[in-house]
Amino acid sequence: MSHPFLLRSALLPYCVYISSLFFISLASWSVEACPKENTTCVQVQVKNVKNKPLQNMVVYIEPLMDQVLPQQSKTVEISQHSKSFIPYISVSQSTSTVNFVNQDDITHHIYSADSENKFSFKIRAGKTDSTAQFNHAAEIAMGCNIHDWMSGYLLVVDTPYFAKTDEQGVASFTLNELGKYRVVVWHPQMQAENNRMIIEKDLSAGDIITLTLQKDMDDIPVQKSDDDFDFLSDY
Repeated sequence: MSHPFLLRSALLPYCVYISSLFFISLASWSVEACPKENTTCVQVQVKNVKNKPLQNMVVYIEPLMDQVLPQQSKTVEISQHSKSFIPYISVSQSTSTVNFVNQDDITHHIYSADSENKFSFKIRAGKTDSTAQFNHAAEIAMGCNIHDWMSGYLLVVDTPYFAKTDEQGVASFTLNELGKYRVVVWHPQMQAENNRMIIEKDLSAGDIITLTLQKDMDDIPVQKSDDDFDFLSDY
């Protein structure tokens, strides 16, 4: 569902310059205001260098004052479909279940060479595999040993407060407690240190934090073979 928003003609209250990578602005205007009855709602908006909203940017919020965090019980599903990872980026809270689901009619050999989260397994057509365990925060690049153009990412975080931005570049969160948090925006194609933008702030009800990139995003790789050759499903 889209979130229509209205930009005020006045300047934003203030803007803080952080190195040469990005600006962070804290705005009083709302893209679609949090409901008044939701007293712990905060929103984050991400924009590109042309001040346009960026969709599918990962935003997560980490507590800095020992706030109690719930455990996210949702199972994350990473599909192999049309010889691609779908979605290209998945996010999971550490210790949550991650299911790899092969929706193709051929075998895939999914792997990651990450030293702490290394895994490798074949997954037959129509099968699901959840044997890979991700108990620690990590940025995990994934591939397929059979189809080397396939690429995807799993971001594992230690917080249940994570989301991807919508068409208006907005991610909304309902926190258990307000207080000081670290707000992080991440994308593997972001041209910034560790592919992240970070701000620490005391969050109040109805806060909107707007982060604007100061460099263009790198291109997302196309998950498509350069030729027509493929391996048989009985690999």
